[in-house]
Amino acid sequence: MYLEHANITVTSIDKAIHFLTAAFPDFTVRGQGETENCHWLHLGNQTTYIALQQNHQLTPTKDEQYTSNGVNHLGFVIDNLSQVEHRLIDAGYQKDPMSTDEKYRKRSYFYDANNVEWEFIEYKTDQNSLRNQY
Repeated sequence: MYLEHANITVTSIDKAIHFLTAAFPDFTVRGQGETENCHWLHLGNQTTYIALQQNHQLTPTKDEQYTSNGVNHLGFVIDNLSQVEHRLIDAGYQKDPMSTDEKYRKRSYFYDANNVEWEFIEYKTDQNSLRNQY
């Protein structure tokens, strides 16, 4: 089983594309369109994608993290965390201080320009019992 896609409403699709293509250079626009209320776009590769919606009537708000209902962050398992970190930093994003280097995994958190938090995880072991120790 794997996650095919996530659907996120953002204040700016262009800002989301900038962040996601810095993190995942193989992501391209798979499809897009307009409805009466929003512009939508699917950004990804052949197996996974992020569905982005920019609602025309959306009023941007600044929520405190982890206090409102909705998506707190999305986590992606990657092979080389330092490469993703360098691409994002080179694209102008800052690594969150909550990022960790633990015994069996490394995790980095970044916020995009839509104030969406993204987590990137590199596991140091293939053993699930060790990966899932907290």
